[in-house]
Amino acid sequence: MISPSDAALGFKPSSAPPLDPTIGQFVAPPIVARYDQTASAAGAAGTRVAAVTPRPARGKRAVGGPDAMSGAVVANLDALQTASAGRPSTYANAQGLPPTSVVFFPGDGTLLNAEGRAQVRAAVEAFKQAGQQGYIRIVGHASSRTSNMPLEKHLVVIFNKSQDRANAVAKEVIREGVPANKVLVEAVGDSQPVYYESMPKGEDGNRRAEIFLQS
Repeated sequence: MISPSDAALGFKPSSAPPLDPTIGQFVAPPIVARYDQTASAAGAAGTRVAAVTPRPARGKRAVGGPDAMSGAVVANLDALQTASAGRPSTYANAQGLPPTSVVFFPGDGTLLNAEGRAQVRAAVEAFKQAGQQGYIRIVGHASSRTSNMPLEKHLVVIFNKSQDRANAVAKEVIREGVPANKVLVEAVGDSQPVYYESMPKGEDGNRRAEIFLQS
């Protein structure tokens, strides 16, 4: 059976406008590339956005643990590139290990509920039992759903949601007694979904933060 073309099905070429080049300051290159690929495949003009490399704070090293971090949450570009290359990155850390806990945020919120706090306590307890060696890494995620808005704003809103979720979990981890310099925070927007979002439950499943114990 031969699948009919888009034209045969009645789909018209995309009229999506080019992205504003300044969006590269806020959105990870793989996300912009995905938009460009979709737009160009449909016959619309894409955009060329220069990659923006997050810079460490003045006086800090460019690599290392929390002592090298500026305090700002930036896109986890390595995780995005790993996912786009087809290698497994969802529900696994750089060592291929699953998260110790997963905190879900139903209703598109960014505040922890009782179940979420319980997940944090479980992860903190596991960290303490392991001798508090290494770090606790928190990765914030978001669903792809927003209200109608310009695409540029849509991408920023999604990333900010994932950032806020990671920050909320990090604050709870510190409140449970983990030193702040043992906590790493990342945000990846909607780039690592684990559920289809054709149903609301799928959206809820992607609104999450994963907690990893990292040596």
